[in-house]
Amino acid sequence: MRNWLKTILFVSAFSPTLLVLAGVRYYSGMVDALLYQLIVISLIGITLPFLILSWVKGQTESLNFTAKKVESADYYLLVFLGSYASPIIMKIAEIDFGLMLLTVGVIFLVAWVVSNIPSHPVLYLAKFRFYKIESESGMVYTLITRREIRSPKNITVVKQISNSMLME
Repeated sequence: MRNWLKTILFVSAFSPTLLVLAGVRYYSGMVDALLYQLIVISLIGITLPFLILSWVKGQTESLNFTAKKVESADYYLLVFLGSYASPIIMKIAEIDFGLMLLTVGVIFLVAWVVSNIPSHPVLYLAKFRFYKIESESGMVYTLITRREIRSPKNITVVKQISNSMLME
């Protein structure tokens, strides 16, 4: 269905890494065009999840939904927090930008194939929460919501982002 939305949402979670990389370049005394490119690309990537969720909210129909099971998926944030430290580690190890671009390409391909994505740190800072929910039919989805959900009975209406992602 809208697999590209899920993929862009996942890849945009790495945008703050580019901002950290720009900071590393700046503090290393490398003020050049690449520094400004990293900042611009990072800021675009940070705004993308909000644009995607706004589009989904306005353009997709609401679906009735009955959840059987719900659990928080916020613990995946640790993966991204570790990736935000990667530019500092790459500076110490002197890994070049081309290698990082190749890594991002591989991440993009993996995100295209993977059915669920982990929590998005930028959205988490904006008070969005991620939950792994199971429908009555046994299908498992990632749910993005601003509410804290304690019971599956509280989930009644959702909007579909992709085949495996829902938004409340």
